[in-house]
Amino acid sequence: MYIWIRNICAGIVSLGIGTAVAQDGSQIAFPDGYRTWFHHHSTVNLVGHAPEGNIGIQHVYANPLAVEGLRSGKFETGATFVVDRFKYVEGDNSRLQQGDRKVIALMTRDEARYPETGGWGFEAFKGGDPGARVVKDAKACFVC
Repeated sequence: MYIWIRNICAGIVSLGIGTAVAQDGSQIAFPDGYRTWFHHHSTVNLVGHAPEGNIGIQHVYANPLAVEGLRSGKFETGATFVVDRFKYVEGDNSRLQQGDRKVIALMTRDEARYPETGGWGFEAFKGGDPGARVVKDAKACFVC
């Protein structure tokens, strides 16, 4: 289960490839307050990681319904994961430091609204700007 969620979250912003699937992402709200949710994990994807758009430091958060889904294996409508991805910079002594925010990406469960993508809807906000939606192809997010 963990690997499946990690792979989906990692691919949320792999945009523009695959067959287009219409999704009205404007119905997916910006995830205000997500940093108070359960912090699922953080990773550092270095140069050489595929897809290249996922290079950086990322933190994954799960809302209460997503946490319950992780426990039970069944995700109810409203379960939401957020990936907060940042650039990284190399600091002194070969340390990596978190840089500027690249994107806030999310996937939310609603089988009725998103049957073409396994019941998951996808959206991403460039630089964390609620007005800068970037998902054009929900199928590419889902496939990854």
